[in-house]
Formats: sequence, C-alpha cells, structure tokens
Amino acid sequence: MLDLVRNKKVLINAHQLYYTSERLNPRHNPTSPSSLTSIQTDQLLQPKSSIFSLPASLPVIDHGDHHSHEPEICTLKPSDLTLLSRWCASTYRSLTPDGKNGQIWRSTIVREAMSNPPLLNSILAVAALDIAYTCGGDSAQRDQHDHQQIQCLAVLHWDQARAGLERQLNRDRSERCRKESNFMMAMCNILIILAFGHIRMPPFSSGSALVDLCHIFRQLRGSPEVLLRLIDEVKPSEELAFLVRQETGPTMPNTSTLAIHALRKLHNDDSKGWNYAQTREIYNKAIDSLASCLRYIAWGSHPGLVGISWPLEVPAVFVDLVLDHQPMALTIMAHYCVVLYHLRSHWWMGAFGIKVLEEIRQLLGSDRLENIQWAIDGISTDGTTHFD
Repeated sequence: MLDLVRNKKVLINAHQLYYTSERLNPRHNPTSPSSLTSIQTDQLLQPKSSIFSLPASLPVIDHGDHHSHEPEICTLKPSDLTLLSRWCASTYRSLTPDGKNGQIWRSTIVREAMSNPPLLNSILAVAALDIAYTCGGDSAQRDQHDHQQIQCLAVLHWDQARAGLERQLNRDRSERCRKESNFMMAMCNILIILAFGHIRMPPFSSGSALVDLCHIFRQLRGSPEVLLRLIDEVKPSEELAFLVRQETGPTMPNTSTLAIHALRKLHNDDSKGWNYAQTREIYNKAIDSLASCLRYIAWGSHPGLVGISWPLEVPAVFVDLVLDHQPMALTIMAHYCVVLYHLRSHWWMGAFGIKVLEEIRQLLGSDRLENIQWAIDGISTDGTTHFD
C-alpha cells in the first residue's frame, strides 16, 4: 500500500492545507477536551504508526453558540489533512470524469467544507475509500492493517456525513440559505459515489452483485428522499449549476425509447388477470422513472446525479420484489444496468453493472432472455463483454 506519510509531496500539501485551515479557524482552542494530545499527535507522525489511526480520524468541530448563525468550524488532524490532500490530488476527479468543473470540486467545495462538517466528512470518506480501493492489492501485513483502518475510517466519516445531511434537511427550508442548499447538493453527489464504491470492498460485499445493488438502493434511501427533495428545491447558482444540469454530447440513436415501450407492453401483457393493483402501480412507476433516467445515455452524456438517482424514484417495495426474484422486477432492473455500465470507467463502479446483469440473466433463464435483450445488447456492443 502507498505510504502516504513518507510521500514528501503529499506531506507538503497536507501542511499547506493545515495552515490554511488554521487561518480559517481563528477560534481554534488547542486545549479543547476533544482535541488530540501532543503525545497522540506525535504518535500519528511516527512512521511506525499509521497516519490513519482511528482515534485521530474525526475532525474536531467547534459548534460555537448553538443560537448563533456563525458557521461551524472544523479543526483538521494530520490524518484528515492527508485524506484532504488525497482529495485535492486525485479523488476529486471522481466527480468530474470529463475534466470539466474540476477546479470547483478541488477548491470551491473544499473551502466550503472548512465550515460545513457534513460536507467535509463526505470528502474525507470518499478520499479514504479511494485510497483503500487503489492500494488494496498490497499484501504486506503492516499495510493490510492500514488498509483495514482506512476502510473503517471511510465508513466512520460516511456515517457522520449522512447524519449531518439529515440534520440539515430536517431544518425548516426557510432557514437554509441558497449557498447551503447548493453545497448539500454537492455532498449528495459524493454520497452516491460512496454508496456504490464501498460495495467494491470485499468486507462490504455480500457476494451477490444483485443483492449488493439492492443494498445500495436502501443506503441511498437512508435519508428519505434526500436527493429528490434537493433536486426539486434547489436552483443552483451558475457556479454549481452543473450539479443538476447535464451537458449533452452528440445525440445517439434513442433505442431506449423502444426498450421502454417494450417494457410497458410486457408489463401490460403479464399483468392481465392480476388482482394486485398495487404491484402493477409499482412497476408502472419504476418504468416511468427509468425512461427519464435512460435518456441521458441517448444524449451521449455521463449519467450524473439525476441520471443515477432512479433508486430514489422507484417505490421502496420495488427492492423487495427484486430480492424475491420477481421476473418483471428483474427485467426492469436489468435495463438500469445499462446506466451503470456507462459509468464503468470510474473506480467506484467498474464492472458492477455487468455483474448485476449477468446474475439477472441467469435468474430469468433462457425463456425470458428476450425480455432483457436490449440491455444485453447495450452492454455487449463494445466487443469487450460477452454473455454465454
């Protein structure tokens, strides 16, 4: 595993970030009970100890006067600074695959995070996950220990970020300034990456790609309708408009329209004689939402926040139908795999969509294979993926 502590460039960046954070935090109190002691700090900087030691992982937050409108201030520890340096060096690119808006993720978002604890925790979480995934192949025992520490660190920051976001959302909408809502939207982008990325780590995977995807659906729904509420409420500033406004590339043949039409026909044919009107409505909603999701592929753009937010738009019980291996639910889910496939170049996605589709193909069997032929063709056309 890469030893970030001994990497001179990373340490220089970390120290620069540290002094920047100190200037942003004139109220920092080094005698605070929640701050690290000098002995603990020294231990963190020793090569024999891990920079990612869990006791030093969480940023100290100065909440100030609870009745004051002053922003919370985060005091960063060496481990936080190392993760933040990783973010600024490379992880931020996870949010900007085409290189556009990179400076916003690298600097604007980070500056805001200095006074926005949930946003900071989400940044630190995805940076830790990035390190864990990138360096996971090292078999050295000491590095394996560091690897486990980083995985735990990612989950710890992730939990804090989600809790913080939920607290912010539970506040009255009128109390949230436009700037705060904008950066809440940015944090949701990061949380989506965390939801998909953490499942690629062996300790967090169930061994079934389909079950893992259903788990991701539930993770994303953990704070009820977080993304949908923000998409409806927030009209981002021009600087952050890219969070909800996707730039389109060259228009490709919109075969997804035909696929959605075929899904509707299949559903209508299968549901004849059903007495379960509620189940029919669940599938109708899932197909309707999927239609808007798939249009990003037809536009030739990367499915961003809106493009992969389908898990939040389908009824929650749809996940139960998938886990019960209901054929119609599996067929709809197979079409969503094409969206995931278009994100395969990202470290946090990889071949996940392909694995889910292959599992669904086996569950449906040859008799129903034609129902997901569009999805299979959409993934197989590049010549690198083949289904038996």
